[in-house]
Amino acid sequence: MGEWLAEHPTWRLEEGHLIREFDTVDYPSSVTIVESLVATADELDHHPIITIGYRHLRFELWTHDRSGLTHLDLDYANILDSLLSGEFASILR
Repeated sequence: MGEWLAEHPTWRLEEGHLIREFDTVDYPSSVTIVESLVATADELDHHPIITIGYRHLRFELWTHDRSGLTHLDLDYANILDSLLSGEFASILR
């Protein structure tokens, strides 16, 4: 896990959960990002805790039925990172 975190500095480990927080240009942009990840969550059968604030998003990942982190968390995190550095880069602050 330490190696993965070193390669993904936008994520942090907090009480055994992967956390990523970031700001967007406005509230609708935050909602757009979340909406775009609904299908991914269903495909992976892995649903993160997402907190939406005004221009702020927080993603919290861990595998509930394993009470810890699994490849599903890393897969989801990698997908989120890819979207944020590509398709959604222009709506991040």
